[in-house]
Amino acid sequence: MRRRFVRFADHAVVALAAALFASAAVAEDGGVFVVGVDGMDPVILERLIEAGDMPNFAKLRDEGTFQSLATSVPPQSPVAWSNFVTGMNPGGHGIFDFIHRDPATYKPISSATPPVEDYGSAVHFFGYIIPIGAPDVPNNRGGTPWWDYLTERDVDVEVYRIPGNFPTPPSSARVLDGMGTVDVRGGFGTYTLYTDQPFEENPKGDVQRVRVQDQDLDGTPDTVNGILRGPPDQFHLEPGETPGDDDYVTQGVTIHLAADRTSAVVEVDGQYALVAEGEWSDWLEVQFEALPMGIANIAGAVRFYAKQLSDGFQVYASPVNFSPQAPAVPISSPDDFATDLFEEIGFYYTQGMPEETDALLDAVFSDDDYLRQVALVQEDTRRMVARALERFEPGDATFVYLSDIDLQCHMLWRHNDPKHADAPPHPARDPATAARHAHDIERFYRDVDRELGAIRAKLPPETLLIVMSDHGFQPYTRKLHLNAWLREEGYLVLKDEKQTGHIVAGDVDWSKTAAYGLGFNGLYLNVAGREGEGMLPPDEAEGVAREITAKLEALRDPKDGRRVVLRVDPADTVYSEARRGEGPDLVVGYDRGYGASDESTLGEITEAVFEDNTSRWSGNHLMSPDVVPGVLLANRKTAGGDYDLTDLTATLLDLYGIETPSDMVGEPIRWSGSNP
Repeated sequence: MRRRFVRFADHAVVALAAALFASAAVAEDGGVFVVGVDGMDPVILERLIEAGDMPNFAKLRDEGTFQSLATSVPPQSPVAWSNFVTGMNPGGHGIFDFIHRDPATYKPISSATPPVEDYGSAVHFFGYIIPIGAPDVPNNRGGTPWWDYLTERDVDVEVYRIPGNFPTPPSSARVLDGMGTVDVRGGFGTYTLYTDQPFEENPKGDVQRVRVQDQDLDGTPDTVNGILRGPPDQFHLEPGETPGDDDYVTQGVTIHLAADRTSAVVEVDGQYALVAEGEWSDWLEVQFEALPMGIANIAGAVRFYAKQLSDGFQVYASPVNFSPQAPAVPISSPDDFATDLFEEIGFYYTQGMPEETDALLDAVFSDDDYLRQVALVQEDTRRMVARALERFEPGDATFVYLSDIDLQCHMLWRHNDPKHADAPPHPARDPATAARHAHDIERFYRDVDRELGAIRAKLPPETLLIVMSDHGFQPYTRKLHLNAWLREEGYLVLKDEKQTGHIVAGDVDWSKTAAYGLGFNGLYLNVAGREGEGMLPPDEAEGVAREITAKLEALRDPKDGRRVVLRVDPADTVYSEARRGEGPDLVVGYDRGYGASDESTLGEITEAVFEDNTSRWSGNHLMSPDVVPGVLLANRKTAGGDYDLTDLTATLLDLYGIETPSDMVGEPIRWSGSNP
C-alpha cells in the first residue's frame, strides 16, 4: 500500500509524460461509464475467466486492462466507497468504519452521521409532541464528490445507488443513494414475520405470533390479523427519545387464506395483493398517518412473501422502504431524480442494502427463500442499468452499482469456498444444503458477466468503460473477541474482577484501562484529555500502541497456530491529518479467515477470546487490505502501475481535464495507446 500525502508537481516531467502517453482528456468526447461491482474478487474472476465462464470479462481483459485494485484501510464498504467518491483516505473524508465511537461516552455510533448534540425542543399540544428546531443531520462524509467537480464543468452526470451517500448531500448531479439509506423505521432493514409457530431465536426482525381465525363463522379458519410498523411516532416521542415497540405508526394487515391454502390475499391500507405459497407479491404503497387528516403522512412501500400457507402459517413482510413515488426524506439529488426514476421503471427498493440477509441469519429464510428475494433486487438493478444506458450520451459520466456479488459472498461462502480449492469445510457448512448451493457465488459472477455484455452492446464505441470493485473476499471461519484479548493482556480492566461485561454498561474500570475495541477494525487508546475517562498520558500513547501492535502481529490461534492479524496500521501512517483524530488509533488488519466478532465490534467483553464462526455470515472482507484487493478493468490499456480507489477518483477528473485537487491523495491512471 502506497503512502502518498505529498503531490508530485515537477512540470517538466509532467509535460514529458503527456508526450509519451495518450492524452487523458478523452471523456469530453466519448464519455465514461463506470460499473461498480461490490465485492468482486480478482482471484475468483480470473479463475472463472480462464474456465470460459466469463466471456464478456475475458473480452474486456483482452482488449484493455485487468488488474487488482488496492482497497481502503480498512477494507470496509463505507470506507472504500468514500475513498472512491472523494479521492481521499479516511483521514480526509472522516469515514473510518461502519461504527465510530463517541469519545465522551465510549458509545458506538453510526459512521454515517455525526453525533447529535442538541435534539431541539418540543411543545405539548392536545396530546401531541410538536418538535421545534429539530436538528438537521448531515452526512458525516467530508470532501467533495467527484461528480460535483464534473457538473461544475457542465458534464451530465448520473450516479445510481452509490453507497455512503445518505443522508443526501445537495448536488446538481443526478445521484441515487445506495448502501446506508434507511427504511421508514430509521434502521437498516427490519422485516416482519407473521407466524402461528413458536420462534425461539432472538430475531433481528419484528416476529408476530398470530392465529388463523374463523372470523366469518363459516367453520373454516382462514383469516390472520397483524400490524405493520412504519416510522417512529415522532409526535408522541420527546426529541431524541428512542422508540420502543409501541412507539411506531402502524397499519393493520389482514391476510385472507384461500380454501385450499395454496394462496392468500394480503390486505393493507386498502391495497390488495394475491400471493401464492412460495411467491412474492408486487409492491404495495402504504400510507402511515403520523397526524390526523393526512397532515403528516409518510408513504412506505412493502412486499409480502408467502413462505408457508398449507402446513402451518408464515407470511413475511419486507422492511418497509420509503416509497420511491413520494419519499418522505431525500434519497437522491435532486429530490426528483428518485421520483423520475419511479415514473420510468416503477417501484424499486430504496433501502440501501435491499438483500434481506437478516431473515437468512435468523433462519426465517432458507437459502432458497433468500435467493428468490435476491432475484428481485437483481431485477431492480437491471432496469436501472437499462435506464442509465438509454440516457447515456457521448461526453456524459455515468456510474452504476451492482450488488450481485458482495452480500451473496457474505451469506453463501459457507457452502463452498469459491477462491481456495483446498479449503476445509466452513464451520457453518450444512451438508444437507451445501451440495445444492455449492456454486451459487459463481452463478452470480456469471450474472454480472451477462450484464457486462448487455452494457457493452448498448454503449457508444468511443466510450471509456471502467469496471471496478471496492474490495475482494476471503473466508471468515474464526472470530477474535478483541476486547477479551485486551482483557487477557491487561489493557482492558473490568470492575470487580469480572471477566465479562460491556463498554457502555458501566462494566469497565476506565482508570485502569489503556485500550478498547469498537467497530470492525478499530482499536482506541484511552488517552487522557481525549476520551471521557481517559487514563493514558498522551506521551505514553505511542509506546503502548507499539506494544499492542507487536503483540497482535505475533498472535497465533491456539486451535492450529495460524497467524490471526496480518498487520496493524497506526493512524498517523495511513491517514491524512485533517480528520485523523476522529478515528481509531490502530487499524487491525486480520489475516485470511479471521475477523472481529460482532460482540467486540459493539463493545462487549466475552469470556472466550477465540470462537469458530458458525454464522451464515461466512465470507468477509473486513481484514487486512493486502488479502482483499478489488478489481480494475477497462476497455483501454494502462501504461502499467499499481492503482487504488483514490486513483480512480483522480482519473475521472483527469478524463475531463480537471487537475487533481490538493486534498486528494490519488493520482490519475496513465493510459497507453489510442482512445477506446
